[in-house]
Amino acid sequence: MSMLKLPPELLIQIGTHLECSDLNHLLECHSYLFKILNKPLYQRNVQEHDASALLWAASKGSESTLQYLIEAGANVQYESQYFACSIQSEGSRIRWPIQIEDMKEHPISYAAAQGHIKIVEYLLDLGADLNYRDRDGLTPLALAAREGHLTLTQKLISLGAKQLSHDTEGRYPLSQAASKGHHEIEDYLFDQLRQYTYSKPDPALDLYWMLKYAAEQGDDARIRYLLSRGADVNFQLPEESHPPLCGALRDAPRPFGTAKLLLDHGADPNGEASRSKSYSSGRRERSATTVFCALLRDESYSLIELLFQYGAIAIRHSQTLLIAINLEKPREFEYLVERGASLNAGYRRTTVAKSAMSSGCQPIIDICLKYGVSRDTK
Repeated sequence: MSMLKLPPELLIQIGTHLECSDLNHLLECHSYLFKILNKPLYQRNVQEHDASALLWAASKGSESTLQYLIEAGANVQYESQYFACSIQSEGSRIRWPIQIEDMKEHPISYAAAQGHIKIVEYLLDLGADLNYRDRDGLTPLALAAREGHLTLTQKLISLGAKQLSHDTEGRYPLSQAASKGHHEIEDYLFDQLRQYTYSKPDPALDLYWMLKYAAEQGDDARIRYLLSRGADVNFQLPEESHPPLCGALRDAPRPFGTAKLLLDHGADPNGEASRSKSYSSGRRERSATTVFCALLRDESYSLIELLFQYGAIAIRHSQTLLIAINLEKPREFEYLVERGASLNAGYRRTTVAKSAMSSGCQPIIDICLKYGVSRDTK
């Protein structure tokens, strides 16, 4: 029996069990099905599923589907539970009580991430919030910048999008573009921030984000360019941040050359990550130092040698001996001990010597014995 001969009620029931993309294909396959199913199914989606098809339409750039849903009563004029901050500060604020998983998503976020300018403009014409922040605190501007949509980024700026609205990790649109290596967008946003009307942004902070990600990506040409524009090679935030050198040592594809470039321009070989936001006074933290980051790489020995050539002080990296033990890197372990790293350095009721003697790594145990650690150390 042909589907076209089924009663409209049954066709509607069938349509309610289809995914958005499948339903769209069904409506396109025959004019009769479109006539029978189109309006009631969109109305049902709006009434029973809170217009969930809006997100699909915005993501796919389907203007017709979006329009049908709006005509069926879909609302896009709701606010985010996040404030859209306009000041250059860390973190983000949230209206409590609210659970992140309960936060309502907005189609403008999906359209911006995909670069659908017409969809974004249509939603804004309907009253959607230009600075709507999603579950991660990202605005349409931040999403467009992160995904490399320059034209949409420029359009949102021209409409007055807030450039200093942070995500939940304290990053704003410029740093989102920098994190993905979209240099044309980050340079554009940097220049726009110099003209920003809501506050007076600090260029040192903007340049930090750009240099941080360039170092992590191992983009030496970009690093030289940013340093020429005045980027501070040792700048970092007071909480949950690390200097560009740590980023290069930890993440750069070819860390030796990138690290040397930063060191040649004055990077501190003893730099370390700033404390976490959850830090409480009196609690001991194991800091992620430059040597710590170097130990995590396959070429760790040459990286550590490089750091000491530029003035690393072994005693300040004594706790990283614990990492060398855990990774079973006796060569690096002995190199640090020879230069003054302390075997008596403690962390959470243990010491380097105790951890080494109980590690089961015989080369490291032999090094400890060589430097006077007793076999009775437990």
